[in-house]
Amino acid sequence: MSLHFVNHYAEHFADIITEQPVSINGPSQVRLFNSELWQQLGGSGGAQQLCEQIDARETPAGWRPLAQKYAGHQFGQFNPYLGDGRGLLLGEVKTPAGDYRDLHLKGAGPTPYGRGGDGRAVLRSSVREYLASESMAALGVPTTRALVLVSSAGQVQREQPEPGAMLLRTAATHVRFGHFEHCYYRHLKDTQRALWHYVIERQWPDLAGADEKKQFRGVMERTALMIALWQAYGFIHGVMNTDNMSLVGETFDYGPYAILDTYQPEKIFNHTDQTGRYGFLQQPGIGLWNLQRLQTALSLSMDVSQFTAVLDDYEPYIQRVYLAQMQQRLGLSAVESGDSQRLIGEWLQLLQQHQLDYNQSFIHLERHLNEGEDNALVQAAGNWLQDYKKATHNKPDLATMQQVNPVVTLRTHHLQRVINAAESGDDEPLQDYLQVLTSPFKRQWLDSEWAAPPRPEQQVSQLSCSS
Repeated sequence: MSLHFVNHYAEHFADIITEQPVSINGPSQVRLFNSELWQQLGGSGGAQQLCEQIDARETPAGWRPLAQKYAGHQFGQFNPYLGDGRGLLLGEVKTPAGDYRDLHLKGAGPTPYGRGGDGRAVLRSSVREYLASESMAALGVPTTRALVLVSSAGQVQREQPEPGAMLLRTAATHVRFGHFEHCYYRHLKDTQRALWHYVIERQWPDLAGADEKKQFRGVMERTALMIALWQAYGFIHGVMNTDNMSLVGETFDYGPYAILDTYQPEKIFNHTDQTGRYGFLQQPGIGLWNLQRLQTALSLSMDVSQFTAVLDDYEPYIQRVYLAQMQQRLGLSAVESGDSQRLIGEWLQLLQQHQLDYNQSFIHLERHLNEGEDNALVQAAGNWLQDYKKATHNKPDLATMQQVNPVVTLRTHHLQRVINAAESGDDEPLQDYLQVLTSPFKRQWLDSEWAAPPRPEQQVSQLSCSS
């Protein structure tokens, strides 16, 4: 494989891990392989060799598979009984560029932290995570990445029997807010402090010698950046529990996620979220709430009183990042921020009032400005469009709009289509959709079937957490 494994996590944090081998669910078959990411990691050989390593009865050289113990607040309630229930950290890799990346296999079998679960993953959820993470990466949203998706010979029981799968993903780190909550709950002061510095030194070496307030600010800003980009692209995570929050601000643990079709910001897609806690408009506030839980947890080993001033800066910071991204999306780069804020607010009201498609509306605006196209947005925009043209002096930043506005985005109805095909053994739609999702800004996709929003009968109202 030629990967440079270091595995310092396994060596230094024995009190919050359990080492165990991968338990396969029958022979595996490669369905998707990210060859470009594999090369970035320093890998050699191809997908089949990697698949054989996963299926090996003996642990391949360099791997130290382990399940991590952590805790977390789930829907606002603390749960100390959490950990990797179906995934194993196979090892840590130092890339040729000098970065560190985790290799983590989801669906690797039962662990001591699985609370009686079977430790498996199904093809449906594995396809959803693979496509979501690669789509988000292509949009420039911080995220874990998908390396290989394999289907398993064995079936997995969920609401009904489903094809099994395993997903090998990479991340800067798999350390979550919930790791520090576990240490707080179990009074593991030394472990907590060592874990904090381990992540800082690995991922942000420029902050390694800084004071803890500055380091915490790094966590806050990266969390805010991630969520601001979610909001700008209409992404709904669905389960923002603290155990699903990466310390380094990568979109993590894709579950019942969705990207808005028609602009319905109040809509709840996760069928288990009865109170709407993790709705689209709640995400920025939940990000702050989760950071406050992290602050409390870190009080075990740090003076966290100094972190309050950092959290006071969260709201203005996330608003600045969101404003900057939306200015780019609407071609308002040269418009004063006050006018930009007004136009953005009125834009969202327009989309909601007329139930227009969220991401497609940016494309419709661009096509009108660039080509004079008359479309549903133009017909509804009226006074807003006049104000917009006045504010931009009829010179919107079209070049930037084309760089940041995707023609193709994740669509639940397209996801369901490719999943249905994959479950029947046909991967052609899956490969096709992946191709356009990973090059979403190419205007050649404008008339692609993958750019089409759902028809009324294709709308999906709710999504399941089961995976």
